[in-house]
Amino acid sequence: MTKRCLVTGCSGFLGSYLADLIVDKGFQLWGTTFQEETANIEHLQGKAQFLECDLKDRGLVEKVVRLSQPHYVFHLAAQSFVNVSWEDPEETLKSNVLGSFYLLEALRQQGSNPVIEIVSSSAVYGVCSDSEMPLSEGHEFRPTSIYAVSKVTEDMLGYFYWKVYGLRIIRVRPFNMTGPRKTGDAVYDFAKGIAELEKGRKQVLEVGNLNGVRDFTDGRDASEALWLLAQYGEPGEVYNLCSGQERSMRSVVEQLISMASCQVKWEVSSKKLRPYDDPIYVGDNARLRQLGWEPRISFNQTLADSLEYWRKKQT
Repeated sequence: MTKRCLVTGCSGFLGSYLADLIVDKGFQLWGTTFQEETANIEHLQGKAQFLECDLKDRGLVEKVVRLSQPHYVFHLAAQSFVNVSWEDPEETLKSNVLGSFYLLEALRQQGSNPVIEIVSSSAVYGVCSDSEMPLSEGHEFRPTSIYAVSKVTEDMLGYFYWKVYGLRIIRVRPFNMTGPRKTGDAVYDFAKGIAELEKGRKQVLEVGNLNGVRDFTDGRDASEALWLLAQYGEPGEVYNLCSGQERSMRSVVEQLISMASCQVKWEVSSKKLRPYDDPIYVGDNARLRQLGWEPRISFNQTLADSLEYWRKKQT
């Protein structure tokens, strides 16, 4: 019997790469989408079952679980933007906390006990100093945004449903995921802006705080990690998903500018600055590496592919 996989947030950045992988492996894919945002999975039409679902609608969530009867569940659907959580904290909490609760309750009541991955966020670790890097899974929670608070709660719901009800839940804390198809992060902002400059559609590349240090992983590598964890991860455990490499935001924008086909002028814009920005965020991926995962795509290739992706979008 072909195993069935349910991916919530299937049309999103990471979800779409995971969908590609699942279909390529010959598994049956069921994926949820939101507000008809399906550009990332158009090429999979006819190869999978896609259901539009707002996770805040408990009845729809229960229907998705009933129809898909999954052997594997990858829960990626979320309000995933920190800036949006400042503007609409209530919607963020409803989407990420209630949505996760509805899904776990539906899976518990179904009783088939699939492998479930709860994809949280490294944002749960919050304010950290240089001396605490790299961050391990045992680091305490210090959330600095409503988005991070929602992800702490989602993470702990996963722990609760494993500990109390015995669901086979694996928690994953991604750091900065980026690459082609990604929107809403700094690499996207830089790459799209440079592509627009090359076309003469803007004159200046606006940037935010370039003093931060981050840990980037290509979404294509990340999807491989999620699949590996579903096969070999330990229920009840939590795994950082990260490269373990430090990269300053200034070096990222400079590297992308070096790939531009035109001269790029940039300036810091107050519109790009957050109320709070963690100065450094680098993860320890030892647990994930012990299962045999390591990044395959170089960061230079990730940036080059991202820039080319947004160049094609300008045509």
